Amino acid sequence: MRLYEKLVRPEIRNLVRIKNTFDDRFEYLRLEKNERLQPFNVHLLEDFKKSIRSEHLSGYPELETVYEKLARSIGVNREQLLLAAGSDLAIRSIYEACIERNDSVVLPSPCYAMYEVYANMFGAKIKLVAINNEWCFNVDEMLSQVDNRTKIFVLERPNGSVGTQPNEDEIKKCASILLGKKVILLIDEAYSHIESNNFQTCRLIDKYPNVIVAQSFSKAPGLAGLRIGYLIGDVELIQYISRVRPMHEITSLSALAIEWVLENPQLLEEYRVGLQRSKAYLKNRFEELGVEFRNTHANFVLVYLPNEGRSQNIIEKLKKLGILAKHPFEKSCLKGWMRLTVGTENDSERLIHAIEECLGEACSTGNL
Repeated sequence: MRLYEKLVRPEIRNLVRIKNTFDDRFEYLRLEKNERLQPFNVHLLEDFKKSIRSEHLSGYPELETVYEKLARSIGVNREQLLLAAGSDLAIRSIYEACIERNDSVVLPSPCYAMYEVYANMFGAKIKLVAINNEWCFNVDEMLSQVDNRTKIFVLERPNGSVGTQPNEDEIKKCASILLGKKVILLIDEAYSHIESNNFQTCRLIDKYPNVIVAQSFSKAPGLAGLRIGYLIGDVELIQYISRVRPMHEITSLSALAIEWVLENPQLLEEYRVGLQRSKAYLKNRFEELGVEFRNTHANFVLVYLPNEGRSQNIIEKLKKLGILAKHPFEKSCLKGWMRLTVGTENDSERLIHAIEECLGEACSTGNL
């Protein structure tokens, strides 16, 4: 037996991870990861910088104050919260606490990649259910996949790939049925606060203790670089999950940034207004270019630019023009559609000019 065959679990030996680093990203217009591209209010950002003290760097984080403030802002009890270094580690903590080898998880397809990664890490069976032709969750089919080894059932609100989301009735239906089967309904709301919404899923927890809501400070608040996420759930369930937390959930600077966002709601409102303007501009301009366009409930849009015809090699061409974008989807009902992060209006103008140049170049070479 080779050394590593003895030392490393087979689930990890067989796990394939893609390198996700690119040192020069900040030199490009970054439209591939759904980061907040709108700059922060200059005066508020300066206030945040001035609030940083030596102790925030040299001392271990004291988190009770930020727990209390975040709980009040959401309208839940402090004991219903668990902070984590990004919503991906918050989600991982559920797997660590609950998943045993040969358990199963039910996921929509496509979904956030780490759901499958964590399932493979902990030896769980993955049950993927494709979205339908309207790009909506196939909730009934997902429910039919639940078996007596299912521990986690995931709904994204909205989906991080196509931006659609289940409606209130579908979520309540899942919560009720899964409670009877003793299965966690994990509602992933990484894109919360992108839109104002009257339906707050955390209100479901009082009636359905199997519901856990995962939220993030990466998207609308724009703190992706600080890695802040959290879970909201039933007190007893959160207590169990919190047993796998690290010594300190987040850093002192991350805690300070949470308070800064909570104390300055205009940070979110300015971002929402800017997104709406950019989306409206993109919709009009893509329609003028004859490119199919779909809006979403998130901070990205989708456009039909398949890797063929006049948009062939579009990713490589955009990169040469200083713009990073994800490759078009390959899945059947999504094939040829490309997800693009929405930035400022200036970012959107730059994108449109680049697309015009790419499509015009294709036309001039006869690649139609």
